[in-house]
Amino acid sequence: MTEQTELERRYRRLLAWYPWAFREEHEQEILAVLMACAPKGQRRPALLESADLIRSGLWMRLRPRPPSSAPMVRAAVRLMYVGAAVCVANLAISIISLALNGPRGVTLRLGDRSQSLPVAITVGLVGCLLVVALWLWMARTTSQGRSWARIFSTVLFVLASLELISVASVSKMTLGLIFWAPTWVVSAASIWLLWRPASGAFFEMRRSGSASKEIVAAQS
Repeated sequence: MTEQTELERRYRRLLAWYPWAFREEHEQEILAVLMACAPKGQRRPALLESADLIRSGLWMRLRPRPPSSAPMVRAAVRLMYVGAAVCVANLAISIISLALNGPRGVTLRLGDRSQSLPVAITVGLVGCLLVVALWLWMARTTSQGRSWARIFSTVLFVLASLELISVASVSKMTLGLIFWAPTWVVSAASIWLLWRPASGAFFEMRRSGSASKEIVAAQS
């Protein structure tokens, strides 16, 4: 048995302390890094290196398991897709309403000027596409377990709440309030799900995927 083969076998024994699901995804990457960082002629892992691998593996096993938390996050992601669909529905209703009123009687006020129907439709279309893209992007990053996605989603929810309050305080804006309310409800529900303790466990588990990078830094 060569020195490299013996060292690899011992490293695999140490990596057995990690959860099976984590090893399935990261074992080869971690093993390649460990072997590349090993001094020439080394036959077994160093004592501190072995202790660090065992400690990290046990720590990951003691963390909350994703099956108990993933459903909450999946529900929040589905609500984000619903939010995107609501935006598209609102745009369609707005365009139909503007078209039925006729181009002469419909204007959109931007600053101190009143704009015609084509401008109103264009502004609404661009704004809707941006909001839909944002919903879809947040759904993707959330499903990937990005911790910052929860924070960013919360900030957007606060801004949406302020916008809803602004719309509600303006007279003769009943239609706008009807459009904003469903979006706000969907946002509130998704944020509530994302900040549940079970969802926090999911994001913590996802964050553990960076353990391989920590091992690379420790070995370098």
